[in-house]
This record gives sequence, structure tokens and C-alpha cells, in this order.
Amino acid sequence: MLKHVDDSYVGLVIGRLSPRIWSLPKGHVEPNEAAEDAATREVLEETGIAATIIEKLADIRYWFYRNKNKHDKTVHFYLMRFLSGEPTPQAGEVDETKWVPLDKLPVVLTHLNERRLVQLAQTFVHERSAAELGFKQ
Repeated sequence: MLKHVDDSYVGLVIGRLSPRIWSLPKGHVEPNEAAEDAATREVLEETGIAATIIEKLADIRYWFYRNKNKHDKTVHFYLMRFLSGEPTPQAGEVDETKWVPLDKLPVVLTHLNERRLVQLAQTFVHERSAAELGFKQ
């Protein structure tokens, strides 16, 4: 999630648990739902922010165990542009939401793969003007 503020950019992160785990908003794809639609829906549900996709960044595949069963999960990550809303954590899912300067995101995020994604996003953003990213000048 990207927001243009005072000629710079901020990204939205969500916090869960204690000690705090900071991550990018994400979720699951419902049956018969496109991955892109799931991404914008999940961001809205988890954070209260309406967004639109600018660019697909990457897919991350990983495995985890739940109830002694191994699960395979693929998460589709998109660079999104802020449209509207105020950051509001989804009750029972997210404890905290906050905007972080884009250049500080890799330091804030807990997971290495998400820090790498942000570095891809930073490169993408720095190579384009605000207008090219869909922000009004």
C-alpha cells in the first residue's frame, strides 16, 4: 500500500501479537475470486483502506504447520495505491495499523521476504513519477 504525502511515500503495515510482528496486509483468495480482487478486499478488511493495484510485485510460497498438518501457501503481493479511508485494524485479526515512510519499511517489517518485496517496490517507485504511479500532482 502506497500513499503519496508531501512529495514522499509512505507504506501501510499491520501489527499482530506481542512481541509485535509487523507485516504487509494479506489474506486468502475466496472460491471463484481473482487474486487481484482478493488483495484489494483483504486490504480493505484488515486496514479500512480502499486501494487499487499499481503493479504485481511477486508471489511468495511457503509451508507451515497447523494441528500437525503441513500446509502449502502462496501469497500474491501487489503494490497498491491508496484511494481512501483511515487506517482501522480489523477486530480479531489485526492489533495495529500504521503508515511508515517507504524508506523505513524494510527496517520495520518482521519477515525477510516482505523486506525484499519492499525493496522491489522502492525500486519500482523511484523509477517513476507520482503521476505515472497514478497520484495526482
